[in-house]
Amino acid sequence: MKRIMLLNFIFIICNFSNLYAQDFDIELKKLAETIAAKLNGKEKKKIAVWGFVTENGERTSLGNYITEDFSIYITNAGEQFEVIDRNHLDTLLKEHKLNSEGYIDDATAKKLGKIIAVDAVITGTYSVLDKNIKVRVKVLDTETALQFAAAISKLAINEDVASYLGVNVNGSNTKNKGFNRPLASGESVNNPETVDPKCREGKFGDLCFYNSTNKKVIVVVKCHISKNTFNPTIKNFFLQPKETKCVYGLKSIESQFFIATWTKFNKEIRGNVRYLTNDRYRKYLKDFGELKVETCKSKTYTIK
Repeated sequence: MKRIMLLNFIFIICNFSNLYAQDFDIELKKLAETIAAKLNGKEKKKIAVWGFVTENGERTSLGNYITEDFSIYITNAGEQFEVIDRNHLDTLLKEHKLNSEGYIDDATAKKLGKIIAVDAVITGTYSVLDKNIKVRVKVLDTETALQFAAAISKLAINEDVASYLGVNVNGSNTKNKGFNRPLASGESVNNPETVDPKCREGKFGDLCFYNSTNKKVIVVVKCHISKNTFNPTIKNFFLQPKETKCVYGLKSIESQFFIATWTKFNKEIRGNVRYLTNDRYRKYLKDFGELKVETCKSKTYTIK
């Protein structure tokens, strides 16, 4: 009897988890259906999906994810019109040398109406909130470039969406979105909003290192600081077990890293930081390699 009750409990928990995971998709589908109904009411027959960008007009992997699924949902929801998705649209924009990044401007919207004979263009933005993604959808008339339909929805962040954000959704249902909050184990990419707001202009990002071992280590990073144009900079620091430290404002290029245990550093590498970058001492290192610094991103490398 107890075993049956336990199995039932597990079944309920699993189904609840599945429902939670589907919330994002369900709400996005409803949003597409809402827009489709408004388009049907306006008798718009041919639609182009421009896509979803951040509030700053940036195209991201999450924005592409939303765009792809939204295109499918609205295609299935609309019985009376055809949809040109973002991939096809990109090809057409390149052929006609039109701007395809960020927000769509009035001139581009009107040109699309003439070039590919679309009646309307769907565009949108999204914002990452604590527990949700706030999505705003707008529909522009290609003759006037005026907005004639719109909708807003909050979509729950599930594990799939979290992977695009580079955050963890743990058992307590809290989310780590950068080093302004405690680091969650295994996190590799943090919310880009935690990086210096001037990162886009300066083309820089951050690198962090998390020591998951039970031994003290030394980390040497050979990198390019954004303010230093040519010469690489050597940054070094110690990490206690389970500790995280970051190097900020790095140029968006590859940075080299060299890691050794505290014992090896003092005994075999003679306590000299410069020796860590020397091939002669490579055999004493615990780990080494290259990490790509990406503009406006904060990355974490886990030392194992």
